[in-house]
Amino acid sequence: MKKIFLLLLIICSCWFGLVDKACGQTGEEVVSTSVTKIDTTLERKSPMGALLRSVAFPGWGQFYNRRYFKGVVVFGAETTFITLAAIEWNRMIKHKRNFQNPDYPDRYWEFEQFEFYEDRRNLFLWITAGIVFLSMFDAYVDAHLYNFDREEVRDFSISLIPETNGGNDMRIVFSIPF
Repeated sequence: MKKIFLLLLIICSCWFGLVDKACGQTGEEVVSTSVTKIDTTLERKSPMGALLRSVAFPGWGQFYNRRYFKGVVVFGAETTFITLAAIEWNRMIKHKRNFQNPDYPDRYWEFEQFEFYEDRRNLFLWITAGIVFLSMFDAYVDAHLYNFDREEVRDFSISLIPETNGGNDMRIVFSIPF
């Protein structure tokens, strides 16, 4: 099983490289523009490559866009919910076998347990699908906005602001940049 997974991972990584080249983009393409003797180089990321990477392996699209914290969070969330769905699936199969056995003493209770674990499995699969969709969308948008100018604020700040209504009220404002 591990050999198949490794082979699949190698094939996917090679295929994504071919997809980027077919689209006329490479993952690390440098675009040069010159404006009156000023030469600036910008690194570009392929949005479709980021999207496909995000579908192929949890967090790969975020790592491709150099959003490492997001990549770890996406990997953890997808892996957790896939594992939970697999656990519930195994429990569901066990109870299904029991209620389908005509000699089992309490088949009604086993059927209720089967339905319970089936519902939980479906819930975890839907949550996983939602996380995958959000991950794809995030990787695609991050690749488009890779060189977008933004203010580089890397500190955590807490502000105490008085209310303007004339009372003695104060507000605490937390700022956490990502």
